[in-house]
Amino acid sequence: MSNRPLESEVSEVVPRPGQIDEHGSVGVPAMVYPYSAGIVGGLLGGLAMVAVALIYGFLSGEGPWYPVNLIGATLLRNLQNAPPEVFRQFNLAALISGLGIHLVISVTLGLLFALVLPTLPGTPYLWAIIVGPLLWLSATLVALPLLNPVMQNYVDWPSFAIAHIAYSLVLGWWVARTPKVPARHGGSP
Repeated sequence: MSNRPLESEVSEVVPRPGQIDEHGSVGVPAMVYPYSAGIVGGLLGGLAMVAVALIYGFLSGEGPWYPVNLIGATLLRNLQNAPPEVFRQFNLAALISGLGIHLVISVTLGLLFALVLPTLPGTPYLWAIIVGPLLWLSATLVALPLLNPVMQNYVDWPSFAIAHIAYSLVLGWWVARTPKVPARHGGSP
């Protein structure tokens, strides 16, 4: 005979995500998305952003290097005072730093999305629709003025917004299609 409680008893005892139980502890979701869902979803969303940036670069006449060079200017401070025509040219250092920055941010945000999502009501699609505009707004109001003023001056805002929405929709799609796994609650079962 097992001393483990029945599943129906556990659901009554364990508070829902975010709910505080009688001991002052916050409930932990029983099922979560694996870390890999956020990492892969972030990578795929990042690729969707690259596609939007490349399409913008070609359609606008700025060229394929313009968006990534703007991102690279975050680390390459000598580009902060460069005129727009400099960003249209191939720059290996800007390409490497721009793609590196983009990769780290895409994966980090994807992982955070997958970690927080089980504690939120609704589906990944709902939150993906909310996350894209929030990322765009925070990048616009907080990150760019502090970290990369030249990008703030030269970025094409409509394509920047579309890229963030594409990122979040692809991320949400990937995470939603990934099966949840049982959460580890820090103790042995």
